[in-house]
Amino acid sequence: MSTIVQEAPALALTPLSDNAPVSLLAISPENTVRDTNAAAEAMLGLSRRRLIGRHLERVLVNSEVLLNLIEYARSNASDTASPEVVIKPQTLVEERTVNVRVRWFDSGEVVLALSEAMTREPQDPIAGVASFGRILGHEIKNPLAGISGAAQLLLRQSQPGQRELLGLITDEVARIERLVNRLSAFELFSEPQLESMNIHELLDKVLASEEAAHDGRLIFVRRYDPSLPDILGDSDHLHEAFQNIVRNGVEAALANAAKRPPRVEIHTAFESRFARRGVLPDSGLQRALRVDVIDSGSGLDKEKLAHVFEAFSSTKSAGRGLGLTVVKEVVQAHSGQVNIRNIETGTQVSVFLPISRRGQSE
Repeated sequence: MSTIVQEAPALALTPLSDNAPVSLLAISPENTVRDTNAAAEAMLGLSRRRLIGRHLERVLVNSEVLLNLIEYARSNASDTASPEVVIKPQTLVEERTVNVRVRWFDSGEVVLALSEAMTREPQDPIAGVASFGRILGHEIKNPLAGISGAAQLLLRQSQPGQRELLGLITDEVARIERLVNRLSAFELFSEPQLESMNIHELLDKVLASEEAAHDGRLIFVRRYDPSLPDILGDSDHLHEAFQNIVRNGVEAALANAAKRPPRVEIHTAFESRFARRGVLPDSGLQRALRVDVIDSGSGLDKEKLAHVFEAFSSTKSAGRGLGLTVVKEVVQAHSGQVNIRNIETGTQVSVFLPISRRGQSE
């Protein structure tokens, strides 16, 4: 927990700011509040005297989105903004949906401007993250184009053994670019574009990327059921979901390598008890495709296990806690279910995806 830091307000708001119709917070390079106005006091439920010197983490329960926006403004040396961010003041019961603007200064200080959003409907915290992702879209496209161009140039001059890895780079760049384009067009993971796809081809692409990244540091085991039919799914969205699951498994396995040889297994199978398990019991579906990702990590404690799919809940010290939130949103948008549990040899994440009549074998 961050402590209150008493410091002189180097960046102070003018007396006129108290007449401003928006909440203003002057933030130090250490992300503590240097100054504020009357509107911010009312919005956050704290007086100016109690706000000054507090770190943002002690002002808001879910400060991550604002801290990410501040970090983005500083790293790009420019102002930035995000619409409809959900904030939860520490001292108030109700959440608020606000439009955020960040004004950047050379000193590393910023001014946050928070104004009430027009919509008053309750929103999932991931909506703020999606808004932030759309802001990054334009900035991501330029480096992606450079990476793709360099890979294409190397591919023309490559040796046979190098072509597979360079092809993997160009495929991943193209996939990320598609996701960025879709997010920039205000599309969320809750709106999949369904088409017939083979789950094993998708899983192989995910595993190829992780195998290349870790170069023999751990064992990947594939146990596929070859009789599984194609399903209707959004390959880009599902790729993102399974990559998050597999990457978490890889990190857990490597972190526990002193106790067990690092290992990640991927199993696929029919799930004939789909409805009886309570997974979408009213859907009328009797069968599902099941994907299990099993790692050799040390498992999760019970408290973290209960909140692992919540936004900003992370089991890693430097984690932002968004990966499994995205996984849950993607899977539920495909009318599926995901769960996680500890097993004797580590952790198992199970994804159930319904097999529609169009996806079933004859």
